[in-house]
Amino acid sequence: MSEQAVRRGNRGWTVIYGVWCVALVAELVLLFLLSSGPIEWLGWAGWGLFAISALLGWVPIFVFRRHGRVARGSAYIQTTRLVTSGLYAIVRHPQYLAGDFIAAAVMCITQHWATIALGVVVVVTNRLSMRKADRDLVEKFGEPYREYMERVPRASLALGLYRWCRRRREARA
Repeated sequence: MSEQAVRRGNRGWTVIYGVWCVALVAELVLLFLLSSGPIEWLGWAGWGLFAISALLGWVPIFVFRRHGRVARGSAYIQTTRLVTSGLYAIVRHPQYLAGDFIAAAVMCITQHWATIALGVVVVVTNRLSMRKADRDLVEKFGEPYREYMERVPRASLALGLYRWCRRRREARA
């Protein structure tokens, strides 16, 4: 691929990340400007999603630092070793999933058309970013990452928990 094509491709991803960021920030601003929606239990479910997103967002920082062989002084995402344990044994992209959960949380809490529209943008751009991350990680780690992709779902917490429990049951048998 030519250097110019690479630059164009990177510009495209910069736009996607920019759209994601603007949509997520706008959604969070609206959370504070709009009142809670009329369906009370849905609002409570939204706050529960916020709590789950906090775990999905923060835990990877510590897992990567502990298991990813990150050089001292480097960002936690600069791993030199593939991490497949802990939360990463359940879902490949927990921090991206946290973004989806934040978007869904705001949609559930406000129940407003604007946050729903912005939330859809957040989730779609986030899913595109996850696919790019998988491609980049296959390039970085090769076949071990491909095998990891077969075992662990990209962003399905329910499927990931099911597969994790099944692998643990099989390991004990």
